[in-house]
Amino acid sequence: MRKPQLNERLPAGAGPHGPRRVERRPSGTFKRIVSSLLLAFALVMGTGLGFLYFSNETVRETVNVIIHRDYPPSKAFPGRTELNVLLLGRDVDRDRRGHVVNTRGRTDTIIVAHLDFVNKTANLLSIPRDTYVKIPGRRGKHKINAAHAYGGPELVVDTVEEYLGVRPDDYVVVDYDAFVQSIDRIGGLDIKVDKQLDYDDNWGQLHIHLKPGLQRLDGNQCMGFVRYRKSNDGHGDSDVVRIDRQHEFVRAAKQALMRPSAMIKAPHVLSTVRENVNSSLNFTQQLSLAYFLKTLPAASIHTETLAGEEGRVYARADEDEVRKIVHRMFY
Repeated sequence: MRKPQLNERLPAGAGPHGPRRVERRPSGTFKRIVSSLLLAFALVMGTGLGFLYFSNETVRETVNVIIHRDYPPSKAFPGRTELNVLLLGRDVDRDRRGHVVNTRGRTDTIIVAHLDFVNKTANLLSIPRDTYVKIPGRRGKHKINAAHAYGGPELVVDTVEEYLGVRPDDYVVVDYDAFVQSIDRIGGLDIKVDKQLDYDDNWGQLHIHLKPGLQRLDGNQCMGFVRYRKSNDGHGDSDVVRIDRQHEFVRAAKQALMRPSAMIKAPHVLSTVRENVNSSLNFTQQLSLAYFLKTLPAASIHTETLAGEEGRVYARADEDEVRKIVHRMFY
């Protein structure tokens, strides 16, 4: 083989004894470009998150709860060892054309929650919406879900107190838009659907089509799951069965809050809640209760329903049974 002559240029990658391996090292210019890009990215992220933190009260308070855990019930509710909270799911009214009209609406979901901060338990009592009760200030008896339409959450509080003998300390009213948006923002819920659910209400813009089995449902599907009462062929479920699905929804929601991603999405979810929920609790107190419920084991959350005789229009609960359940869950 011919030896290369002095000063003869060798082909790229070749040496006097054949091809050689060339090690490429980043040039100083390349390193400076990468460093500049990383710095710019850090500045953008830091500035963006900083702006979001300082400009959005919901994000700021949520981050403080997650990092410092400084909103225990003892601080949010000084001097209180327990709390009764009325949870209401509000329906909307529509005109003859199916358009939503601005009214108080009726309450499809009525739950009285007894939260014990000392023993770390939560008892949730569901009241069927068709329960026949006396509404203060109204003649005769009515379905309990009409109380909100007559006088808002304050009248529902008075009605529940007269019916159960238990005074809710606070209330939370959630409308359907907040319900759907919150679930979508948290990434949906894993729910076991008990059977095939098919129902269409074009006027009410409610369409439910769910197959049986465990599956992840988005906000609209979850709303259909908790609202379903009858199928397109006319066969219906009792209100107690519907409430059982609502309890299944509560369990699924608690599981979703345990996901690692839930902490990242929490500010956006709570921002939706803050804008669309009517409550007597301030936002700090709502955060405190959410964190309290999140930390409870499943065995510490008890759910019951005021079962009774369901007629064509009203549901009548046995008064003796009501007293027993109230004593067991609230005292």
